[in-house]
Amino acid sequence: MDDELKDDGGLAFLGISKDPSNVQFHCEVTKQSKLVNTSFWVRDILENVKTKHGDDRMLVLISPEPDSVESRCQKFFTNSRDIKYVLNKVKEMGKFPRRVTMRSEGNNYFLE
Repeated sequence: MDDELKDDGGLAFLGISKDPSNVQFHCEVTKQSKLVNTSFWVRDILENVKTKHGDDRMLVLISPEPDSVESRCQKFFTNSRDIKYVLNKVKEMGKFPRRVTMRSEGNNYFLE
């Protein structure tokens, strides 16, 4: 008897893994303004995201706890220079997840 699997012609048979450069966050979108004066964990970021508001946005993955399942996570887009600078530094250091508090002065958002 032949124990070897037969190629059924489908993609699943080939076992091709996902493209590691095509990262996506599958969760609810929120707004920065709704996060002001709240604390949360930043889990990951995507840089240089194109949106209808511009080409150089950052997408930020957040959660209530550092180890929350993705269904409890949220994401928001930002163009805040302060937020982008700080989160890029955290990423360079390999220090995600990181607990932060969102603050604002008018339309200027920043993290503490």
